[in-house]
Amino acid sequence: MENIPAYDEISANLRKRAWLYLILAAAVFISAFNYSENLTEWLGDKLLPNDATLVYLSPAEFLILKMRIAAYAALSVSFILLVIDCWTTMRKRTDLPEIGYSKIIGTLLISLILFSAGILYSLELMLPLVLDFLQTDAADAGLETTYRLTSFYHFVFLLTFALGVSFQLPLIIMLLLRLELATTEQLSEFRSHLIVTFFVLAALITPPDVISQFLLAVPLIVLYELSLILGKIW
Repeated sequence: MENIPAYDEISANLRKRAWLYLILAAAVFISAFNYSENLTEWLGDKLLPNDATLVYLSPAEFLILKMRIAAYAALSVSFILLVIDCWTTMRKRTDLPEIGYSKIIGTLLISLILFSAGILYSLELMLPLVLDFLQTDAADAGLETTYRLTSFYHFVFLLTFALGVSFQLPLIIMLLLRLELATTEQLSEFRSHLIVTFFVLAALITPPDVISQFLLAVPLIVLYELSLILGKIW
């Protein structure tokens, strides 16, 4: 095994553990599929504006929606485990810095907290404001608001996931500083460029209205500034 390249060893380990990942993915898929109906019902009650309704336009649309939710959950869990497995193998075969399991668990915990904060921000503030604004704008034009089932939940999941990923910004910056790939002074110099980037990303992800763009870009700016402060203290 000493002369086997790292990528060959990673491939061999993945083939050996493929059945384990498949079983885990299947278990997560089944669990998420059973829970998906409760999730969609809760999100509909929480986020659907007054006087707005949901319709499905194909016989299997609701079933396909539940399968997509379950598939996303299974892929997410499997991806995290694959990353940890590949990193462990690469660390043994190369000069990558050693990271103990306690640090890996701590990093995953921080990432989960930040992701949960992004989801909470999306569900409690951003989505209610954006959906109410869009519904009011349509009502002022004399239109009734009727969302297609898959379109509504695709919109909700897309923005919620985008906020969860965006809230990983402090962790990314701290890792850059920890690995000495950048300094707080360098990151401060690029502040203006990154602010423009945040607004461009917000415009690409959110609907074409100023409110949703600001609701996504402003938290990123705040998180960026807080990360720089923490980096200087650290």
